[in-house]
Amino acid sequence: MTTHKIDLYEACRDRFDIVDPHARLMGETSCISKRGTQLVCHAKDPISSGLALDNFLPTDFFARTGGALFSMGAGGSTIAITWHLMRRVRGADVPARIIVSNRSQHRLDEIARVHRQIDSAVPIDYVLAPEPEANDAVVSSLPPASLIINATGLGKDAPGSPLSDAVRFPEQSIAWDLNYRGDLLFLDQARSQQTLRNLQIQDGWTYFIHGWTQVIAEVFHIDIPTAGAEFDRLSDIALAAAKA
Repeated sequence: MTTHKIDLYEACRDRFDIVDPHARLMGETSCISKRGTQLVCHAKDPISSGLALDNFLPTDFFARTGGALFSMGAGGSTIAITWHLMRRVRGADVPARIIVSNRSQHRLDEIARVHRQIDSAVPIDYVLAPEPEANDAVVSSLPPASLIINATGLGKDAPGSPLSDAVRFPEQSIAWDLNYRGDLLFLDQARSQQTLRNLQIQDGWTYFIHGWTQVIAEVFHIDIPTAGAEFDRLSDIALAAAKA
């Protein structure tokens, strides 16, 4: 997911007058703005993913549970999410382990390069997963209360899920699909085990809203709230427009 932002950065980074620190680290372009005559490259995913996570992740979730993070898809979204959760500034509230899977080795190599630049003690595994069964095996190995993310385009850009229907989610875990439209099969798979496994399930709508509002705020140089009644109203307007 968001690999197009990485590709855009690679193709155009020499055209920008300013590249913000997040864009330089993440190696992606998710927002382009002007400061006077200067063209600025931004990466907003680290901010928007953090805002979305803070909206639904229970307080001190990883510190209390010892859960792991498994993100399927090694694009910009996973780079941003792992950056947000693995930094030493979070103290003990970091995943016990991070696992990232992807269908191609190239993206795994790239995200590993980014992770090496982040000050973190969290162990990270990279799994080549050309078939859903490889992801199933990772999910079955996770401890209870883990965060499992569909950061692929499957379920939105293309039908399907990065998991098979035989997957078994760990108890008390959180299933987060970064997609908010499409067949969302990953969420259906989690819902089928929600009661039995006591799962918390999140779609990608709030992440989507934070992503767009962060870009709009930067481009138009305005302040947009990230929580509260005004933010909820913006979400309601966008949802109504999406259904129109």
